[in-house]
Amino acid sequence: MAIPSSSALPFTQWPPGPGRFLRLSIAGGPRAPARARAWLQNAAAWLPDELEANLLLLTSELINNSVRHGRVDESDVIDIEVRATADGVRARVSDPGPGFVPRERAGAIDDPGGWGLVLVDRLAERWGVDNDERTSVWFELTRS
Repeated sequence: MAIPSSSALPFTQWPPGPGRFLRLSIAGGPRAPARARAWLQNAAAWLPDELEANLLLLTSELINNSVRHGRVDESDVIDIEVRATADGVRARVSDPGPGFVPRERAGAIDDPGGWGLVLVDRLAERWGVDNDERTSVWFELTRS
């Protein structure tokens, strides 16, 4: 369910101007990435195809990290925010997990898993982690 905000817009008013945003809070657990993708497919339809695809991919990876590494289950809430910028979009995924410090991927290249932050690093213009009351990972995508 989307959380109303004075700055949030309904889908019918998108594409937004810079600074406008949409926010969604969803239950964690194994269904969280699919729920977020379904919402984002509607919310990000105003973006160029490549930006929309990258937004869906990276946000899904971060939500999966919340569930897998942050141990965010159905009793916890994951917040997703998508904000229009002058040249693209900024997304933030936050959860109540224990937080982390980004590090190099461990394991062999053919080992499954561990590629989420590698993808964020490669596809995003900028990204970062904030470990405050909640763990937040944000990234910015720009038009090519």
